[in-house]
Amino acid sequence: MFALKKLLSAALQPTSLLLAVMIAGLVLLRFTKKQRMARALLTTGLTLLLLLSIGPVARAFVRPLETTYPPLLAQVTSASETLPDGSPAPRWVVVLGGGHSESRSLAAVQQLSGPTLARLAEGIRLQRLLPDSKLVLSGGGSRPGTTEADLLAAAGVSLGVPQESMVLETQSWDTIDEVRELRAMVGGERFVLVTSAMHLPRAMAMFKQAGMNPIPAPVDYLAADETAGIGHVLGLIPHATAGLMIERALHEYLGRFWAKLRGQAR
Repeated sequence: MFALKKLLSAALQPTSLLLAVMIAGLVLLRFTKKQRMARALLTTGLTLLLLLSIGPVARAFVRPLETTYPPLLAQVTSASETLPDGSPAPRWVVVLGGGHSESRSLAAVQQLSGPTLARLAEGIRLQRLLPDSKLVLSGGGSRPGTTEADLLAAAGVSLGVPQESMVLETQSWDTIDEVRELRAMVGGERFVLVTSAMHLPRAMAMFKQAGMNPIPAPVDYLAADETAGIGHVLGLIPHATAGLMIERALHEYLGRFWAKLRGQAR
């Protein structure tokens, strides 16, 4: 099921679909007399690919996800036993894995993907602001010792986190696995949930559906820049980054839809 979900997710990404449309147009143009249909397919595919490669379109896809929850303790610099709303500080700071490579020639922190490293850094920051909390690192893998949680822990130690302040969850492959495994660890207690801002709405919906009490802590923003300037002007030029942003956003929209169909999310 995990492999099938990944295959379908890749096949349904806009770049894959639009390339398939343009290849179909080229085949019709070269080998059939359906020249009008061929030109229509090529024009449609190329136009949509260009639109999905510019910054404003990408931000329109991403911002609804990234603005669902505000940053947690963004302006706080000293530890406190309560949250700003006066509620007791939670005992758990959960960091969800977001991808890694496996290369023994690299340090653990260098094997983490950009989103995973951002999540770890935020988890460490929040754990230091919340006295007596534990840092729960989540992510499985194909072999013991090479799971994402193991790499997160090794990276955390290299960044000054005491080993005894970390708890590892090493069995999960995807978000629903993380929900099941973490529910067994933290139960119904309130906990901080650290993940990418784009992924957080889906993760929150799935953890809440399981009867858990997450406190949202978004990080790894892709469309947070609020200033107008040369970057926004350059964003009108088609570029690969915009396409990748849209692909990540569509992955979340499709993932939330799939989770709702299966009764795994609200």
